[in-house]
Amino acid sequence: MVEKSHEGDPLTLEAEMSESEQMYLITTAMLIEDGMEQPVPLPALAQARSIMPASVNQMVRKLADEGLVTYIPYKGIVLTPAGTNIATRILRYRRLWEVFLVKKLKLALAPADQLACRLEHLTTDEVADRLSDYLGDPQLSPQGKPIPRAPREDDVSAGLCVNQTRVGQRSRVLQLKGEGVARGFLQGEGILPGAVVTVLALGGDGSVLLEIDGRHTHLAATIADAVLVILQD
Repeated sequence: MVEKSHEGDPLTLEAEMSESEQMYLITTAMLIEDGMEQPVPLPALAQARSIMPASVNQMVRKLADEGLVTYIPYKGIVLTPAGTNIATRILRYRRLWEVFLVKKLKLALAPADQLACRLEHLTTDEVADRLSDYLGDPQLSPQGKPIPRAPREDDVSAGLCVNQTRVGQRSRVLQLKGEGVARGFLQGEGILPGAVVTVLALGGDGSVLLEIDGRHTHLAATIADAVLVILQD
């Protein structure tokens, strides 16, 4: 499956999506937030969405074609940086509305959650920022879930090339740059957005030896340059 690159304005991408597509991204993000590791299995996604697995397969293929998730056969999906950005935005909208509906309008939690789920698809960053200011910049929803900060435009591009880290450093893959053979090789090695890798050795030419899922893989400098990561503790 060819993954398209979505490096444009996240707000434009979000506006072009259906509510159903947005809900898949949000549900995936919430499963990860609750402790499920990526790749998120499709059966878990189907159960969380209360829908048939066949419908999940169809939607996942569409989201992968749009560059919002990476599908790993027999394992599940990984949110791409673009998919994570959109899911984070919408979760921020939902949880701010939950705070408003519960704290200001005194709605019970269940109906507030249902209404917030509808309002999230109609909200913009500007509205969310004003709502946050009005509410005093809350950090938690009434359900005790964190309210994400507003993603910045440079969030997706932030990070280091994996060969710019030190030996022994654990990091999480943020983004793969480029296309073609190099990208296919990385995906075949399981080096995908969300994967955790550890640098075992660095070559003077920029090459790197990585550990991922208990396996070792060697990346030439030109391929290592295409792997952007964020450092882990």
